[in-house]
Amino acid sequence: MIEEIATRLKDATNLFVTECGRLSNKQLQDLRKRLKKAPSNYMVVKNSMCATALKKIGLEDLRQLIKGTCGVSFSTADPITTSKILVDFTKENENLQLQGAYIDGKVVATDTIKQLATIPPREILLARLVSSINSPISGMVGALSAVIRKLVYTLVAIKDKKG
Repeated sequence: MIEEIATRLKDATNLFVTECGRLSNKQLQDLRKRLKKAPSNYMVVKNSMCATALKKIGLEDLRQLIKGTCGVSFSTADPITTSKILVDFTKENENLQLQGAYIDGKVVATDTIKQLATIPPREILLARLVSSINSPISGMVGALSAVIRKLVYTLVAIKDKKG
């Protein structure tokens, strides 16, 4: 069992540790369903097994986050999406509490997870970047077309005056 837990945690780049002892089975199913969209997985693990698995894969720093009934969300995808789902779920259900996370090689506190949840998704950030790169070009096209437009208006005005 410890080998399986260690393998799953080792393959993940992002781990979120929660305390989920007071969640009902229905709430756990709802949380797992939401996390699947991230894509992220969630498992409830016995504390001693989780601590042993973390020690086995060299993440002993996370052992201090294990309190109460331990639930671990793990994924290789974008940590922002997972943090949003977990923070939103904790707002709806007081029975789930974030303990901390391990993101891209660093142990992260709960406050940082909440800050991550406020960042827009990756797709929106990329769209904003492309828009900001494109805006000078759009401005230049507008300025050049304005010059041509003014020339045409001037020629039309001269034609009307003479004609």
